[in-house]
Amino acid sequence: MRFIVIGAGGVGSFYGIKLKMIGNEVTFVARNENLKYLKNNKLKLTHSDFIFEDYVDVIGIEDLKHIKPSEVDAVILATKSMSTVSVCKSLSNWIKNEHKTPYFISLQNGVENEDKMCEYLPKQKVIGGLTRLIAAHIIKLGEVESVGEVQTILGAVYKDDKNKNFLHSLKDVLDKTNTTTILTDNIKLELWKKLIINNGVNAICALLEEKSGKLINDEKTSILVYNLMKEAAIASNAIEGVNISEDDVNEMFELMKSFESIVPSMWMDKINNRDLELDDICGVVIKNCEKQGIDASYTRSISSILSFLYEKNRKN
Repeated sequence: MRFIVIGAGGVGSFYGIKLKMIGNEVTFVARNENLKYLKNNKLKLTHSDFIFEDYVDVIGIEDLKHIKPSEVDAVILATKSMSTVSVCKSLSNWIKNEHKTPYFISLQNGVENEDKMCEYLPKQKVIGGLTRLIAAHIIKLGEVESVGEVQTILGAVYKDDKNKNFLHSLKDVLDKTNTTTILTDNIKLELWKKLIINNGVNAICALLEEKSGKLINDEKTSILVYNLMKEAAIASNAIEGVNISEDDVNEMFELMKSFESIVPSMWMDKINNRDLELDDICGVVIKNCEKQGIDASYTRSISSILSFLYEKNRKN
């Protein structure tokens, strides 16, 4: 299969390299310093199971015009959520007037990326996705470090026979990468389940600069993590087809205690002076609690303090 991976960061590099290693044709879309570096240097990815270090095919997003959409099977979006709209505008121009287009797969944080994608791209071609049990980060230019078991959950936003067949074909390919791929008929529910975990640990780990395992197993901070997760579950009740109960939260909370302790993405973004995905994680929880007349006080407090201190330090 032929893939375009937009975003040569941690997650994008991991999936792109895994697909490349089993013989697929992969083109990365990068920008700024990362694009300049990868045009002339090797990309290195380390994981406990393997090390990859080689040159990769990389272009800027404006260079998509030199690739025929009909020759691409899938485009994987692995950018920060705040870039989704701008990327989709570029993709919309790329496929304009094309009869055959690729599938577009989101592997991003948040629960609203797929809705944004459907505004610009063919709805039946939009595939929602998420990753679990993996942490992958750029540790320096051209070098990505990844840890953990890798699980991918995929599902069509608007289901039909064609995207069902595509998803089964894609799963067959991904199964060859020694990762676990799960197909779902309710991707929105799965995205919200991940949001509950993200809301539970992402911002608070960045604020306290501590790994997830430490906070969820500490007597005091575990109470904060639990209530952050609980608020995300309450927020899910505002979404049609998604209704995550407190019992579900309890089960997820206990399960998380056994997860490998990681440095979540927001902490890495803070370390590297990048914009934080607060609106796409915490902001979604606050917004959907407000729709029900409820204040997500834990989420609001943690995210507001993190945002205030981070922006204060960035200005200094």
